[in-house]
Amino acid sequence: MKKAGIVLLLLSSVILGACGRGESGEHPTEREQAEKIVIWAYYETQAQRVGLDTLIRDFNQSQNEYLASWEYVPMTGFNKGLSSAYTENELPDMAILDNPDMPALIQLGLFEDITEQAGGWNLTEEYYGSIVDTLTYEGRYYGIPFNCNSTALIYNRDLLDEKELEPPSSWEELRETARILTKADRSGFAMCGIEGEQGAFQILPWILAAGENPQSLGGEATKEAYEFLQSLLEDGSMSGNCINLTQTDLSLEFAEGRAAMIQNGPWAFPVLDEAGINYGIIPIPGKEPANAVVGGENIGILKGKNLEGSLAFLRFCMEGDALTDFCREASVLPAKVSAAQESAAENEKLEVFEQQMRTAITRTSIPQWASISQKLTDGLYRLVSRESTPEQIAAGIRKN
Repeated sequence: MKKAGIVLLLLSSVILGACGRGESGEHPTEREQAEKIVIWAYYETQAQRVGLDTLIRDFNQSQNEYLASWEYVPMTGFNKGLSSAYTENELPDMAILDNPDMPALIQLGLFEDITEQAGGWNLTEEYYGSIVDTLTYEGRYYGIPFNCNSTALIYNRDLLDEKELEPPSSWEELRETARILTKADRSGFAMCGIEGEQGAFQILPWILAAGENPQSLGGEATKEAYEFLQSLLEDGSMSGNCINLTQTDLSLEFAEGRAAMIQNGPWAFPVLDEAGINYGIIPIPGKEPANAVVGGENIGILKGKNLEGSLAFLRFCMEGDALTDFCREASVLPAKVSAAQESAAENEKLEVFEQQMRTAITRTSIPQWASISQKLTDGLYRLVSRESTPEQIAAGIRKN
């Protein structure tokens, strides 16, 4: 029954994605004169979609001048979609996108400068500085933080208790725990290693946990991180299928009992709760405890589109509790520090992630991140396929 429920939950997300997004519930004739605003987003989980639906519905019901809706664009093709739409003059009015992708697109001239309008929102004073940096260029603002997150180790309490195991606090303990919990139909540990930002977002914390300097990846600690992942593969504790798993797939692997421990973020909680899993959350273990990487999205206005309507939407998000309500529904943290702390106080499952935001690094702070990102996931693929050694992978990253 649990498995059927989870599948139904995800199917409902797909069905929702095929329908019109963000409608206010009014008959179309009642809003014929309203200006349309279209937002692109890559949200896949039901919680994220429902949260965005609710946010847009509330905006639409708060005024009569604009009618917002959102369209799903897969994350793997999101930036290419924006670039193609730009050249074909078919851009949406706004985009909700992965925060490390924004700086390059700002420099390409895709986003409106909203510095004047954002002046009263206290972005620098009240929001996590690491996130604000991703939407700032030469002292100007080109968007607002939509939410934030990071990854941690999520473990099945019951499985650990059954074997009288404690949550691992070191790589050695993690490897041994994963080995003990591995069965023919269950991996002791699973992570997302798929090509692209999702995979790089999950690989990078292990490199940082080994003690690598984020300004010069590819050193001895990078090699050690890949050696550790290689040991899990060789033990059979982590499946080589990790290179095909998205973060949404990880939630299913864990919820359906095919993984005893996973690396994932708070967006996984709704699916795990629906499955009735008894789980705990701890930081990624390693030599360096401050190993978290900032995740989450920003929202920006595309140049040449409905600027006034888009600004009205941003004001609705920033000048009330709308974004905090969205984050609560979507199971992520607000990017406003005080709101994130309040969310963690209300929901203890968010405590690890809120604490990690205090020291988490942004991917945009890493020199030449775009090419590094690709090399991280390429390296894991070559590790799984046994085409390269950890030393060779690290050397390739170092040559970036």
